[in-house]
Amino acid sequence: KSLKKKYKAKGFAAGCSREVIARGAEQLGWELPKLLEMTLQAMAASEDTINAEMAAIEAQK
Repeated sequence: KSLKKKYKAKGFAAGCSREVIARGAEQLGWELPKLLEMTLQAMAASEDTINAEMAAIEAQK
């Protein structure tokens, strides 16, 4: 499924406010699909750093 389809499901990211997300897209001057795509790209670009930091945290336990 695409993120856009998942986003419409109530259970997906249930703790997130859809209103806040929509307002953020509006403030950026972006449509929701662009916000979702840009967010995914940013997360993918940061994946290695996040994984390394999570591994370091786990190693401290």
